[in-house]
Amino acid sequence: MGATNIHYEHAAKDKNGDITARQAFNNLYEQAVYENGHDPYSGTIATCELGNSMIAPQTEDEYDDLLDRVDKREVRYYKKDDIWVFIGWAAC
Repeated sequence: MGATNIHYEHAAKDKNGDITARQAFNNLYEQAVYENGHDPYSGTIATCELGNSMIAPQTEDEYDDLLDRVDKREVRYYKKDDIWVFIGWAAC
């Protein structure tokens, strides 16, 4: 069993208004299950749990440092402009 880093983005608004990070995560999770099934090692966001928010990185080095602090099977998130960004480590 291994892990692969993941990066997903989801709009923070839709026609009905604001979307929470939890709603965005759930949408991405459901899409991953639809596309890949319930495989616990699919290497997608569907193998992860939603963790805490984090401050948006300003550089690639900051991004890498944040990713290094995320546990396996966890995604953490931040908001940049009107986009939710989810990063983490998926089981594969």
